[in-house]
Amino acid sequence: MNPSDQRKALREAAQWHARLHAARDCADNRRQWQVWLDQSPLHGWAWERLERLQADLAGVPGPLARHTLVAGHGELGRRTLLKGLVLGLGVSGAVWTGYRHSPVWLADVRTVKGERRSLTLEDGTRLTLNTDSAVDIRYSADQRLIELVEGEIAVYTASDPRPLRVHTVHGRMRALGTRFNVRLHADRTELIVIEHAVAVHNAASEHEVRVDAGMALTFNSGPLSEPRAADLASTEWREGQLVLDGWPLRRALAELQRYRPGVLSCSDDVAQLRLAGVYPLDDTDRALVAIAGALKLKVNTWTRYWVRLTPAA
Repeated sequence: MNPSDQRKALREAAQWHARLHAARDCADNRRQWQVWLDQSPLHGWAWERLERLQADLAGVPGPLARHTLVAGHGELGRRTLLKGLVLGLGVSGAVWTGYRHSPVWLADVRTVKGERRSLTLEDGTRLTLNTDSAVDIRYSADQRLIELVEGEIAVYTASDPRPLRVHTVHGRMRALGTRFNVRLHADRTELIVIEHAVAVHNAASEHEVRVDAGMALTFNSGPLSEPRAADLASTEWREGQLVLDGWPLRRALAELQRYRPGVLSCSDDVAQLRLAGVYPLDDTDRALVAIAGALKLKVNTWTRYWVRLTPAA
């Protein structure tokens, strides 16, 4: 089965599911549903999987499915199945509470807080996701596309005649044979180019802006600005290191907070103390002890999930 046909069938199945549940006693709806169901074995396949997913995730009783199911088709990946169903439910107006944030939940590759993950894509491109990040990967015969849905990635492109692009909600980046870092904030995207160059474009700009090695560009949906010198040390997260060079303590703790659950804070009277050094991201407890020692602070801990730094005396 063609994956695009499978996704279409899943969307239609989800739409029919919503219609039937919205008007349970409507005989005309049921007749139309039965016509749709009998049109293609693919429709039966999609309906079966919708019911299985419904029972697994939503726990809604009362199956609406036919009793004789079409067997023998290849399995669609669970994530693709979820995307198809959520898209269909979104069109029909029904909502599954657990999937209100479906772009992140259903991304092709995700990391949780404190996790980093590296993978090699089909063309040899190396992709590393930082903590709490999510991407969708769209490769086809004429393009290589990585959609950054949340968080931060490092990309080391492989040679390929197809262009490689990274998209965020703020714009598009086109790799020019390069190694680069992209971080998505709530209100902006930050690009740092480590090798070669990246061309950036968004809806508010007529022309691409070229960002060369050692340079950075922060942009949103407005006109693009000029590149600036990059803080290359901020890309050392790939090696599990937080490199600080005169950061205020409050800023340093906010960055460290990305890698651990709970609340991490400091009192106002020490918030502007400057901090320099290299701290481990894979052991944030050890990092906090080192930071407190460097600035002569006290680590106040109310369980591991509530930590506050204050003056030692």
